[in-house]
Amino acid sequence: MNSRGVTAKVNYFWSNLRFQVVRYSHRTVGRVIDWPPAPGHFVVGNPDSAVAVCTLSSTALIDQLDPRHAAIIGRVYTPNIGLEKMIRNVVSNPKLRYLVLCGKESPVFRVGEAVLQLAAHGLDAEGHIVGTANLTAELKNLPAEVVETFRQQISLVNLIGETRPAHLNPVLAAYTARQSQPFAAHGLSLNETRLPQDGQLIEMNAHRREWLTLDPLSYFIVSLDRERGEICLERYTQTERKLTHIVRGRAADMLYHTAIKENLLTQFDHAAYLGAELAKAETALYNNLPYEQDRKLLLK
Repeated sequence: MNSRGVTAKVNYFWSNLRFQVVRYSHRTVGRVIDWPPAPGHFVVGNPDSAVAVCTLSSTALIDQLDPRHAAIIGRVYTPNIGLEKMIRNVVSNPKLRYLVLCGKESPVFRVGEAVLQLAAHGLDAEGHIVGTANLTAELKNLPAEVVETFRQQISLVNLIGETRPAHLNPVLAAYTARQSQPFAAHGLSLNETRLPQDGQLIEMNAHRREWLTLDPLSYFIVSLDRERGEICLERYTQTERKLTHIVRGRAADMLYHTAIKENLLTQFDHAAYLGAELAKAETALYNNLPYEQDRKLLLK
């Protein structure tokens, strides 16, 4: 089996697993039901505010800004999928009329620049944001009408680079104090913000997990060494039950990368299982939680 292929699969699994621990607020705001519809890293604040805040790559600002002065405060890290989710959340709430861009701009993704160019120039025929040099700044999963609704509904407040809550909070308060009329009677639903299905999109309920098929090469025991502050990964052969490797480390991704690079396992499902267990072990290690392999973490 190609270890590079296993690495790619587990990296994808690991990145999505990290999303599961990101805080996601999902509340009723005024007459907007089940808002925000798209998940992300944000805080829902004042339902009467017409202000949305994008902190770009500055995650810490989400908790530092006063939620009384904004309906939603969150980060957007990428100018494609991340930006699409932000637009969905904005157009689904017609009360939102201002989008404050603040925080540090990512030198790689340049989300703030992408939003400014989107507001000024829109999209080209291929869905790329006009005026951006970043080839990843494209909105491939939104209907053109949704993008235009966003452009018409929102007035941008450009404070890109500003990271001081003491300077930002008065600005948010001033815009919240304005008597802003809703853009429309009702916001767009999540289905209205999706492209019509053309037979290529497959949406399904997740399958119930089947019992893990044993890897013919090996199996693993995951434990915590509290004294050394490390995760301990023991590898045994499947047939002789012989201990062959002990891998130690403090980061789950380092351990599973090592297991893959050293060809200690051969199956995708086993690699995914190992990534999940190591992620749980890392969470338990750094939060002083009890850990037992194949058991759910219990929060104190």
